[in-house]
Amino acid sequence: MRSTLIILVSVLIFGCGAKKQTTTKPNDILAEAQEFIKNEQWKQAEQKLNRLITLYPNNADLYFKRGYVREMDLRYEECIPDFTKAISLKPSMHTARTNRGFAYRNLKQYEKAIADFTAELTVNPNAYSYEHRSHVYYLTKEYGKALTDVNKSIEKDPNNSISFKTRALIYKATDLKEKACSDKQKALELKLLEKYPKYKTDISELNEYCSG
Repeated sequence: MRSTLIILVSVLIFGCGAKKQTTTKPNDILAEAQEFIKNEQWKQAEQKLNRLITLYPNNADLYFKRGYVREMDLRYEECIPDFTKAISLKPSMHTARTNRGFAYRNLKQYEKAIADFTAELTVNPNAYSYEHRSHVYYLTKEYGKALTDVNKSIEKDPNNSISFKTRALIYKATDLKEKACSDKQKALELKLLEKYPKYKTDISELNEYCSG
């Protein structure tokens, strides 16, 4: 699945919260939901997760998964309450704050996005959260902070093509052409566009800058 986000992979233990009678086994419903997620059939996956949440209203992982599905369906305002619920049920949950921060970023609520990425990094220092926070700093033109974060992201994951793309944009914004073009090339070598075609516009912008 093509995504800049992190999917929480976990074994859901169906035993917490109220349990109601159902003719279909919960694990079968979950398997169907996972298959719909794999095939990027977001509405169908959400329907299955709705059923599971009705059965297990205190399962943080289910709220996380439904939030992820809604986020991938570009329904950013709707996914935020699910991530918030997941965090309230399991405060130590990894990636929930990063995913909520990504939604805030897309809603241009940058202060909330930075707060979430920062909170995530406190409990779970990871390459993706550093890259996400870096990108928000880039959008708000805080290039020094953006560069610091993206460097940390690359240090933690030297094969993260998105981080090299983001750093190339930062170098372009600060008119460091040689470094920008080098990072753009590195992102392409790491198959950025094959994995994430949505970054074609960023690469086109960098190609034009480097050829000028």
